[in-house]
Amino acid sequence: MKVFALAFVLLLGAQGGGCSNPNDIGVQDYGNVTGRVLDAKTNQPISGALISVGSTVTATTDAQGGFTLTQVPAGTQTVTVSAAGYTTSTQTASVKKAQTTQLDYIKLTAVQ
Repeated sequence: MKVFALAFVLLLGAQGGGCSNPNDIGVQDYGNVTGRVLDAKTNQPISGALISVGSTVTATTDAQGGFTLTQVPAGTQTVTVSAAGYTTSTQTASVKKAQTTQLDYIKLTAVQ
């Protein structure tokens, strides 16, 4: 019975049934986005800025204004950056599966 079951699984795989590549099992189409947030006037890093893609992928900038968003769905994504005392900025990122997209410096303007 075990031999029959194994032969059936092998036959199914050979004929294209089931998964075409067993290495693809559980692999999602996600990438990462990194960048740095600066004050537009002083070019000083902005610590504690909120970076988001949609409502589920978020990060906060570190003391140097740097951030990394992980598990960002592959494709064209809108990255929103906000910080207290600054206007909100959006940028478009082209996220590729299993790769890191580096954004240019994101500069926020202080609210007057």
